[in-house]
Amino acid sequence: MIKLITATAFALLVSLAAAQPAIDGAIADGEYANTLTHDGSGMVLYWTVDGDMLYMGFTLEARGWVGVGWGAEMTNRKAGFDVLIVTEQGGEFVALDMFQESARGEPVLDSEEGGSNTIADFAATRDGDLWTVEFSRPLDTGEDTDVAITPGTPMIFMGAYANVMDVSRAHGRSTQGGAWYIEDFTF
Repeated sequence: MIKLITATAFALLVSLAAAQPAIDGAIADGEYANTLTHDGSGMVLYWTVDGDMLYMGFTLEARGWVGVGWGAEMTNRKAGFDVLIVTEQGGEFVALDMFQESARGEPVLDSEEGGSNTIADFAATRDGDLWTVEFSRPLDTGEDTDVAITPGTPMIFMGAYANVMDVSRAHGRSTQGGAWYIEDFTF
C-alpha cells in the first residue's frame, strides 16, 4: 500500500512539473495547453495558466522587433495596454516590459512609470526572420503599469512587429499588417 501511495504521489509531481512549459526559446508540440493562430499576421500564440502564473510563447516572422500586449478594454486605442517587446541589442535578445501610456506613440518601460520588470522568465531564438519567444509572468503583479489577467475573462490582445530592431521606431501601420488586435481573447 505504501508503494502505491508513493508511486501515485510521484506521478502527481511529474504531471504537475510537466504542466509548466520550459522557457527555452523552443516550443514543442503539446508543450502549451492552448494554441491560436492569427490568420492575418501568421503569428501563432501558445499559452498555459498554471496557478498564479502565465506561460506564453509565440512565433512570428519579422525583420525587426516583435511585441504582444493585452488590455481589459479598448477605450482610447491602445492606451492602458500592458506590452512586451522583444528585440536584439548587441547580439543579445532582450525582453522589455512596457506600458502603453498614450493612445499613440511608443510604449514606455514599466520602470520609467513607477513599475518594475515583472517578466519572471524569458527566452527567444531567431532563425532568419522567424522569431520564437517564450516568457512567464504573474497573472496579477499588483502594479499600475501591468494589466491583471483573469483566466476566462475576455480581453483585447494585440500583436505588432517592425522592420528594425530599434524599439523607438514604430511598427508598420495597422492597415498594412504591422499591428493587429484580437477581441474577446481569453487566457
